[in-house]
Amino acid sequence: MPMSAPIRPADPAPPRRGRVGYTLIEVLVVLAIFALSTAIIMPSTARMLDQTTSHAVFFEFQRQVSDLRREANRTGTPLRVVDPSMPREGEDRLLELRAPWRYTLAPALDIAEGGGCSTVSANLINQDRVVMTLRTDDGTCRFVRLQAPPAKGGAAS
Repeated sequence: MPMSAPIRPADPAPPRRGRVGYTLIEVLVVLAIFALSTAIIMPSTARMLDQTTSHAVFFEFQRQVSDLRREANRTGTPLRVVDPSMPREGEDRLLELRAPWRYTLAPALDIAEGGGCSTVSANLINQDRVVMTLRTDDGTCRFVRLQAPPAKGGAAS
């Protein structure tokens, strides 16, 4: 019996000469998209963090005033909170804000022995910029935020 030649497998296809990595243009396009999205997102994130910090400082300011009001009510002794730049007399009190924050107070805040407060205006200042203007009303020691002035360069009405 004659033997036939063994069947040989077909020649494998030659290796494809495809790309293995990314081209420089592709990498640059991805970096440009990343930089653009960062440029859009970062300012709003920074603004949001600034607002969060300013609100935290306001709440701390209000908490300290409320604590002094409770102390005056509990002890039956009137208290006086003064502006840090003004000279202190006797038992005048100061509020402590986190650095670099400070406050101005005009006139001094008088807290009666029953817990009632005088009407005053205050500014919360971060470095040299007034961030919030506050005012007490109705004899309460609760500060309310006044409307911020219009931003420079805004539309005139």
